[in-house]
Amino acid sequence: MQTKLPEWAQKLLDRHPNVDRPSAEDPMPAWLREELERLPLWAFIRGTNDVRRGHPYFLIEDVRKQPELMKRVLELQPEFGDLAQRMIDKGIEHLIFTGCGSAYFNSILGAFVFQRWTGLTTESLESLEFANYWEKVPRKTALIAQSATGGSIETLDAVRRANDEDLFTVGLTNTPGSALEDLCHESVSFLTGQKCGPDVSVITTRMMMMYQLALELGRRDGTLADNQAEELEEAIRALPEVAGKLLEKQDPNIARIAHLLKDQSALLLVGGGPNWFSAREGALKVEEESSMVCKAYRPAEYPHDAIALLSAEVTTVVIAPRGKSYRRLHDSLRTGRAAGSRGLAVVAEGDETITQDADFLISVPGESNEMLFPPLATIVFQLLGYYLGVERGYNPDTLRTDNLDNARAWLTAFPLGTH
Repeated sequence: MQTKLPEWAQKLLDRHPNVDRPSAEDPMPAWLREELERLPLWAFIRGTNDVRRGHPYFLIEDVRKQPELMKRVLELQPEFGDLAQRMIDKGIEHLIFTGCGSAYFNSILGAFVFQRWTGLTTESLESLEFANYWEKVPRKTALIAQSATGGSIETLDAVRRANDEDLFTVGLTNTPGSALEDLCHESVSFLTGQKCGPDVSVITTRMMMMYQLALELGRRDGTLADNQAEELEEAIRALPEVAGKLLEKQDPNIARIAHLLKDQSALLLVGGGPNWFSAREGALKVEEESSMVCKAYRPAEYPHDAIALLSAEVTTVVIAPRGKSYRRLHDSLRTGRAAGSRGLAVVAEGDETITQDADFLISVPGESNEMLFPPLATIVFQLLGYYLGVERGYNPDTLRTDNLDNARAWLTAFPLGTH
């Protein structure tokens, strides 16, 4: 069980000292219902009484702040260098990445990146899967656990399991003083100060954390030659500026695309390699912000799994920087068009191939680095989800917890204070 409640939940309970606490049978007692009629659940989690009822919502401000936040994360490089050295000194040979939701998707990306930039073997497991099903490996292992709030119950259980197995545990979070920090041997926290929920626009900061840790490990264990490490460091340090240019150039275009897609029944997002993360995270963001159904596919899965779903009411979206998946992503776009499905291509600026078969185009500035494309693609889908939410009449700040039925569902899945 969680050892302590987040500050927001404790304050809420302190205001109602003589009432029944929420339970599995009654996750939203009358007193809590009254509170949530006054404010959406995620306003309590953010510790604010300020709720916006129309565009511009807080989320768009949080999304636009990301280049600045990503730049600030770069200041943590010495801390990641020290952490990388301690991991090497401990003889770590194997890394397990874990989390739930966006944190799990980022764990998939982490396992992909670290396997290529370091000399370590890697795997990614969703937190509940790790806690219940992980089998020991005969190697010195570390668990890298992520949670924006630092309070996800499954992720805390995963860290407890890792500690019981004598694994070295590292937490990456956006909430200083969280339960995750208390449980892990080491932790790095970066406070974003976002105003909306549920941590919609913070994942890019933890992606920057992982890139830096992978770079420092690869530099120190000799996997990356000096020139490779220097090139990667330069490219990582350029990401905040590229993100700023993306927002400046593509914000109006993405708003226009959202207006044209607002009546679609679903989006099918396709991404390969490191951008399998982008498809999973992008689908989640569109669903969280706009309540439009999204599915994520790898390029080879799409023709096997999605053809029966294709129609004029379903849009195929390919995340297609130049890379090993590019040709098959182009095939996915053409397959969708053959069935009457409109196509949206998220590509590197200057693409002249896939763009010929796309109805809608979002161009990401800068060179097409497949490994570093995910943070930029993430911002694309944060914007697309936001504007779809505005067009479809949803408040993208709240994860629909401004609707009491959805708030009850949230509290059923995550009893008060356990996320």
